[in-house]
Formats: sequence, C-alpha cells, structure tokens
Amino acid sequence: MKKLQLIMVLMLLLTTGMSVSALAKEKPQMTPPQIITLAAISLPQDVKEKFAEQTVSVKVKATISVSGSIDGDVQIITSSGDAAFDAAVMESIQRSVFTPAYSDTTAVSSSIILPLHVKVEKSIPEEQANGEVQSAAE
Repeated sequence: MKKLQLIMVLMLLLTTGMSVSALAKEKPQMTPPQIITLAAISLPQDVKEKFAEQTVSVKVKATISVSGSIDGDVQIITSSGDAAFDAAVMESIQRSVFTPAYSDTTAVSSSIILPLHVKVEKSIPEEQANGEVQSAAE
C-alpha cells in the first residue's frame, strides 16, 4: 500500500513539474532596429564653412515603426551646438531607411538612440568646384 502511495506521489510530482515548465514562457528574443541606409546630411554652406575639417558629435533619438519608418519626431539628445547643423541631422534621419525591431519573429515599434560623428569636409566654393577662376583684373 505504501508503495502505491509513493508511486502516486512521484507521478503527481512529475506531472506537476512538467506542467509548470510547460506553462513557463521564455523571454522573447529581441532584435534591435538596424540602419539600412543613412541619408546624406545636407549642411547649409555657412555651416559647412563653420565646421570645415571637423568631426561634430550629435546624439539623436528616434522611434522606428513596425514598417521601419520614422514614427514621429527625431529628438536631439546631445546637440552639436548649432541649430542649423542639428536640423540637418534630424532631416537626414527622417529620410534614412531602417529595419524594425523584432520580438522573436514579430516586428515591433521601438526607440533607438544614435550617436553620430559627422566629419565635415573642407568647403570648396561652387565656382572653384566647377573650375571657374575669376581674374583679379575684374
């Protein structure tokens, strides 16, 4: 009789243990959004001249929708110190292409913080870039 009770208790424990583990869910595998294409940053000429041959740091926050597009406004977390520079960076992020974040195999909306280091090349006046030379006699 005691053997039968022991076997029943063991069976109950095994069944309970199996059902508890079957009910426990694993955390979903999260994959962050990725940049597919970062759009070029179009700086105004005066900003190019101001930051010529410098690397400027800007940190932005954006929400990426389930379709991979920017959802809402891009926010400046760390400014370059120049409003026109920051605006050009935000506009570039708005035009960029992303993959959405995934929870297992389901696309989800998420926020991303992007630290950007923008190297500004030396600004060449358009006349010189086109090979036009003005004479001093003019």
